[in-house]
Amino acid sequence: MAPNKDNLFGSKKEASLAKSSQLDSTVKEILASEQMNRERKTARLRELRLEKEALQPPPEPKTKTKRKTAKAPE
Repeated sequence: MAPNKDNLFGSKKEASLAKSSQLDSTVKEILASEQMNRERKTARLRELRLEKEALQPPPEPKTKTKRKTAKAPE
C-alpha cells in the first residue's frame, strides 16, 4: 500500500467520529451518575418526611362554626 495522506496522517472523518463517540459516552456517564444521585437523594428525603409525619400527632378535626343569622327587623 502506497503512503498517502489518509493512511499517513489518519482520516479527519475517523478522528471526528472517535471524538464524538468519546464525548457521547462521557456525557451518558455523567447523566447516569446525576440521575442516580438524584434518585438516591429523593429516596432519602422521602424517608425523612415519612418519619417526621409518623412522629407528629394527627391533626385535630376542625369543627364547623355556626353562623349567626341576623334577625330580620320586625
